[in-house]
Amino acid sequence: MFIQIIRWYYRLIKKSPLDFEMVSYWKTKQSVEAKVTKSLDGSTVMYMEGEKYPFPGFPRGHILFGPLSKLKHEIKNQIFNESWRKLEEGAPKEKIINDIKKIILEGIKVKDTSKIGSREYQEGEDCFEIMKYDMLPVRAMSPAVREIHRAWIKVSPQTSKLRDILCFILQEDDAYRWRVLWLAEWFGWFIKWKPVKSFDYALSMLEHGEVVSDMKERARLLRRIVILTLEDKEISRQFIALFKEIDWKKVRLSKGDKYHFRGKFFRCDLKYIEY
Repeated sequence: MFIQIIRWYYRLIKKSPLDFEMVSYWKTKQSVEAKVTKSLDGSTVMYMEGEKYPFPGFPRGHILFGPLSKLKHEIKNQIFNESWRKLEEGAPKEKIINDIKKIILEGIKVKDTSKIGSREYQEGEDCFEIMKYDMLPVRAMSPAVREIHRAWIKVSPQTSKLRDILCFILQEDDAYRWRVLWLAEWFGWFIKWKPVKSFDYALSMLEHGEVVSDMKERARLLRRIVILTLEDKEISRQFIALFKEIDWKKVRLSKGDKYHFRGKFFRCDLKYIEY
């Protein structure tokens, strides 16, 4: 009801996606000069010539298209695609969940030895070992990623490898990070009492936020497998504890985040206007 009231108001004043401020250098230039520095809270930011807000973080191309690309590829294939295949074939949910837990506990190993850039990969290599020296110190991460990292340490220190992998992805890939922060806008008032239901609803909205059909399919895949794993009592217990520990006011899109996020193929302001 609240969302409908907001949308009604924006329709009344004839607000459109083009009326929201957004990164604009791409309209006239291929690139601009930028300066990487630290914000007052210690996080890494990049000031771009002519832009109103600094870019949160610093896109490191050799990481994004190197070890991070390999890590995401292996996670997508081994956990999400493989689990979806097993579900479609009618495999027991318990077995699928146990297979996912085994992969997480033993670490994400390289199965696809395809070369990325100049780096050659060996089958069985630990993806965490490949990328661990490329991780930024926690103090240099964006405030949202720092908050997730802090809460995770307090709730589940025994899963530190999984924590570092997820924080590495969120810090280095702004498209993933902004989508996670965007989800927080859809949690609703019952987040503290029914976190799994709240998270499921937010994931259902992610598909509507996507513009590209391939990304819509990825959103459906993500939701199906994540919600499946939350049927496990131990995973659900730790997830709920983490959800309650995180200060979600710190894990939301800032004005600067939205300013740059609107330059992506995504309906950033779906909560306020209908596209």
